[in-house]
Amino acid sequence: MDALSQLAELILENAEFVVPVIAIFSRVSLFVFMLPGLGEVNIPVRVRLSVAFLLTWMLVPMIAPTIDAQSLTLANSTLLILKESFYGFLLGFAFRVMVFGLQITGSIISQSMSLSQIFGEGITTEPNTTMSTLFMLAGITLAITMDLHIMAIGVFVGSFETFPLGTSPAGDETAYWVAQRFAGVFSFSLALALPFMILNFVYNLILGFLNRAMPQLMVSFVGMPAITGAGIFLLVLSAGSILMLWMSEYNSAFSEFPGIIP
Repeated sequence: MDALSQLAELILENAEFVVPVIAIFSRVSLFVFMLPGLGEVNIPVRVRLSVAFLLTWMLVPMIAPTIDAQSLTLANSTLLILKESFYGFLLGFAFRVMVFGLQITGSIISQSMSLSQIFGEGITTEPNTTMSTLFMLAGITLAITMDLHIMAIGVFVGSFETFPLGTSPAGDETAYWVAQRFAGVFSFSLALALPFMILNFVYNLILGFLNRAMPQLMVSFVGMPAITGAGIFLLVLSAGSILMLWMSEYNSAFSEFPGIIP
């Protein structure tokens, strides 16, 4: 307890130096914990914290002098840390939402192939369908192989020029951007899974005709293996194109940050 009391006194006495470091670390840590590749639950927390500490250590000499530390009070310091945490979440969200897009695509494909009931452990905290896990793992591996996580860190470092330390976010523009980002990713995920949705529609249409023509036939026993086999064949043909289109959309996220905050 004595050590903690001494540490608290030391922090309070040097608040003008400590608060900017904590603020920068708040932005960095939330960004790292949401970034695809580095922010996965399979990566040990100590590794992610180490990356956040290293980035903070590199950024503090460049960013900390830009803020007037002498005017910081307890209320201003708390507000500064909250603002920086929000910026870190916003920057990490722009990249993490692309992984959610792959998860949605995999879920739609699984439902179209009648495999949505098969769940298993994936790279997220909640169970996912087999196709969701397959696409998410392939997408993140592809992004890391192409060093897109390094590019994302470069965008993050440059974000301190777009979103200077201590500035306030524009609520209307930010909320509109987040809503548009969600809507865009969802529509993009539907577009990626469209061939499988068409296949499922044709399958159900044929199944309805067969059921009308031969009511005594157990169409499910015939149709289930057929739709699964056709879906796997279509997946083999389209998986590469789906991932390439996803990578192209992922790259477009690097140019979306300017203009969010006036």
